[in-house]
Amino acid sequence: MENISQIIFNELEKDLCENTKSTFIVSGGSSPVQIFKDLSVMQTKWTDINISLVDDRVVDINHDDSNEKLVNDLLIKDKAKNANFISICNQSKELINLKRPFGVMLLGMGEDGHFASLFPKLIETNPEYFDLESDAEIFFTEPMGDPCHKRASMNLSMILESKNIFLLVSSKKKLEVLNQAKHDKSLPLYYLLNQNKVDIKIIKDF
Repeated sequence: MENISQIIFNELEKDLCENTKSTFIVSGGSSPVQIFKDLSVMQTKWTDINISLVDDRVVDINHDDSNEKLVNDLLIKDKAKNANFISICNQSKELINLKRPFGVMLLGMGEDGHFASLFPKLIETNPEYFDLESDAEIFFTEPMGDPCHKRASMNLSMILESKNIFLLVSSKKKLEVLNQAKHDKSLPLYYLLNQNKVDIKIIKDF
């Protein structure tokens, strides 16, 4: 993972050179674990970097399903221990008021074609979450996904207010879903891939 970790690090450094602060938005789950470990030992002005999540499960921050716990345990430590973490669940107003565009957005994906907590069922029930003209928003859902919890997530419009977006694809099955999503409107990834605001950099890690 050194290559993608170094690329992300370089983009954060570049953003810091151009601005007094930078923001790094990450996903949870197992896919970015090695990236978190790599970045935590890299030296930069972490005090000038905000770190938050694109989505999280609405659980106690000590719960094993908490993405916030994952980030604090694996990324905000060692040389990165003084980065400024902002909780999407508990500090959503502060997060939405951060200066945008974000420096780096690191996304994962599921085998059902979801990213962040933008799941397939929401395409019909809440199409505004996928609408590029919607205002940037952090929304809260009923329990869904696996593990099944209430969720907090950025909408697509907010996600796209990023200078760099990396999408981690961690298995052959997910790559097949990604390719299907290029033309299948029933998959949330379709709406990420078929927009022209930001170039999505696909990272294969399997």
